[in-house]
Amino acid sequence: MPFYRKPRNFTPLHTIAEKKSIKNGLHHAIFTSRFDRYVGDWHHDHKQGKGLFLTITGKLYEGDWFEGFRHGHGTLSHRMENGVFRLDYRGEWVRGKPEGIGWWWYENGDVYFGYWKRGERHGFGKMWYADGTFYVGYWHKRYKEGLGMFVQKNGNRYEGHWEDDIKSGLGRFYHMHTGQLQEGCWVDDICVKSKMSDIIIRQFCDLPTEYPIPPETLAESRKILEESAMWLRQKVGKIDKRLEYCIDQMV
Repeated sequence: MPFYRKPRNFTPLHTIAEKKSIKNGLHHAIFTSRFDRYVGDWHHDHKQGKGLFLTITGKLYEGDWFEGFRHGHGTLSHRMENGVFRLDYRGEWVRGKPEGIGWWWYENGDVYFGYWKRGERHGFGKMWYADGTFYVGYWHKRYKEGLGMFVQKNGNRYEGHWEDDIKSGLGRFYHMHTGQLQEGCWVDDICVKSKMSDIIIRQFCDLPTEYPIPPETLAESRKILEESAMWLRQKVGKIDKRLEYCIDQMV
């Protein structure tokens, strides 16, 4: 009696079952072990394409996926107590984290629009604060760093260099209530050396000075400034030339 010989093209049943279990194409709903739900496209057992992912805690992501990560353009929301979803972030993603250009609406009322990197504010962007203040400029790992302008609620504003979220380096502060301009050096958020002058609209300000500031009379003031060791240590800041187009046009 001849012995049974396994055919060369024989495929074990467990291999066939594994291939059939690999998810491809559009699936109506896939649940995780903790009852998170995903509805969308799959490719070789990875979320890829367009999809919706709702966690058991109420976090909702809708948008693009690539190899199981939020990647491309998408929105992130969370479910409030009344059942309505509140938008948190809308913009670009890279491997699960905001990266590129996007909006973020914070719980305390602050709003940010600009560039992101690995889930943090990084690059050029704008921040509208809930207390009425406003910042536009550069960020580094969620902190103000580089050139930027900060406008206070009363209209006074600072234009200059920032470091670790505080004024540091060369800058100008416009005292709009008195009509004066302060130009100088800031160290740890404090101006340590400056020159005061009147702005053109001084007489139209709320509390203008009674008399204009007299013109500068110090001899060789430019030479003294250039030889100042503290002045030479200040950072001017550089504008990022890699920005392809003005962020004002993307709002």
